[in-house]
Amino acid sequence: MELPQLIATDLDGTFLDPHGKYDHDRFDRLLGALDAQGSRFVIATGDPLDHVHDLFGDLAHASRLTYVVEDGALIVTGTGRVLRMAEIPSDLSRFAIQWIQTAPEMSENFLIACGAQRAYTTLAADSQRFAASRAFYPSLTSVPDLLTVPEPILKLDLTWLRTDVRDQVAAFNRQFAGQLLGTSSGLGGLNVTLPTVNKGAAIRLLQQEWQIPVAQTAAFGDSGNDLAMLQTVGQGISMANASPEVLTAIPRHTAQTNAAPAVLDQLEAWLTA
Repeated sequence: MELPQLIATDLDGTFLDPHGKYDHDRFDRLLGALDAQGSRFVIATGDPLDHVHDLFGDLAHASRLTYVVEDGALIVTGTGRVLRMAEIPSDLSRFAIQWIQTAPEMSENFLIACGAQRAYTTLAADSQRFAASRAFYPSLTSVPDLLTVPEPILKLDLTWLRTDVRDQVAAFNRQFAGQLLGTSSGLGGLNVTLPTVNKGAAIRLLQQEWQIPVAQTAAFGDSGNDLAMLQTVGQGISMANASPEVLTAIPRHTAQTNAAPAVLDQLEAWLTA
């Protein structure tokens, strides 16, 4: 099968193993080989920019990556050029935060407001949950009130201590239909962005920016927030461990879960075909 000119991957549950790790040396070698053949590689995640820099910044070929972060609200090249930043209007983000904090159907959530520079939460800085969240948000900052966050918000990140959040996703989208969109992010998470912001829209922008035909693009993902991206490319590949909604919509899937380096194996297969 011909090597795609644009390849995108989600991180958690897809590119990264269950411990949040990957084979740095192997990926760096593959990234160099992809670059030599004119193929571009995109990291597409709900995580923030500083987290992906921590994961990939030490690679020799890191400058060849492009980062779609905050579920597509921020797109940045490996050299630091910002291609897109989509901020939620401040009055809308404040209203959404107030509703999330008070609506009975959204109770018991952990809420993070994600800006371009930092992420914010009301969790105490010395709490166990704060420490766990900081693994994904290195710049996470504890504040007394999310309504006083001093920078524009790109995304809201909600998590619950349960895996099935379909009811919460549906409740949020009923309340904010046409204004904001909530999508499941896996592991009991719900990400909120503007309706025009998602990984699929980000990939379409990159297809246009680089003038790459849809048929020459591929993507890997496992959760609801990957679905738009998987449906935007010529080859949408779900993970064997993907959620039922993704496996139903994207029947082509890897033979192995993210516990094996399924994405790296597919890159190797394309490069050696």
